[in-house]
Amino acid sequence: MAEEVQMTAEGFQRLQDTLDRERQRRDDAVAQIAAARDDAVDLEDRNLETAQIDLPSMEARILELEDVLARAVIVEGTPDQDGRVALGSRVVLRDDEHDRELEVRLVSAVEVDALAEGAAQVSEDSPVGQALMGRRVGESFEVTQGERQLRYTVKSVG
Repeated sequence: MAEEVQMTAEGFQRLQDTLDRERQRRDDAVAQIAAARDDAVDLEDRNLETAQIDLPSMEARILELEDVLARAVIVEGTPDQDGRVALGSRVVLRDDEHDRELEVRLVSAVEVDALAEGAAQVSEDSPVGQALMGRRVGESFEVTQGERQLRYTVKSVG
């Protein structure tokens, strides 16, 4: 059996919306190919060639999204019973080096969206995400990024 993919409800919906858009793009490309074939006098029609090149990558992306969504298990965005950070948790971290706070949301790797609004998303697979998982309010941790050592303290978990 295929491995489950845990994700938040928001991440699932975002991936579902992406799948719908990709299917529409594919359908538009297929229609463009059909129209170009009907109208093509010149067999080297650039629109036809471009659409044919794009179609396999669209199909691959659709299959990938369908696979992830089929294996998805929605998790609640709340800390576990002990108040520990879990997938979907919103966490306020204090960056000890720069004396500032930042809000992050711990998400699965497949649902990270760099353009998402709100709290910054941190993948559970990233060094910060791995170090953050299971932490409680007041706990500190260090993460190596390149040549630097970053130190964070968990201020709140929600």
